[in-house]
Amino acid sequence: MFGKLFQKQAVKEEKIYAPISGQSQMVTDVPDPVFSEKMMGEGMAVTPDIRTHTVVAPVDGEIIQLASTKHAFGIRSKLGEEILVHIGLDTVELKGEGFENLVKTGDKVRVGQPVMKVDFDFINKQGKGIVVPIVITNTAEDKFSFKWSELAQVTAGKSVLFTSRLK
Repeated sequence: MFGKLFQKQAVKEEKIYAPISGQSQMVTDVPDPVFSEKMMGEGMAVTPDIRTHTVVAPVDGEIIQLASTKHAFGIRSKLGEEILVHIGLDTVELKGEGFENLVKTGDKVRVGQPVMKVDFDFINKQGKGIVVPIVITNTAEDKFSFKWSELAQVTAGKSVLFTSRLK
């Protein structure tokens, strides 16, 4: 009788927060077909306030990937989503310059925890896009449904970009 009462409830829904402060937008509006055509998965994006320098974890989870060029990282959430935070467009070409990792692969992170320092002014001066897509790379598994938040000015680690639910 008490067994069911004290069983840990499985996560069925989670909120994905802005990893950086700025203006939110739909991923379909990102000026790169890899993102706008959802080749990487469903998601949203944030055009950062250029004075911002810290990218934070958008969800509680585990760091499962850090690009060797430091321009992107992946987090596996408690819901099972694999979330890619891609910092800028064509920023792989910068070979890590302008980026500093604050975590390592395997680290557990909490919403709002700093993950990376980024020099957006430098990225901008190099002629690279500064928009930050946040996509669910395992969308094709069709396990999740999404509720998108209204487009707005967002605050890193505080503003919800979207809510995901297990189908």
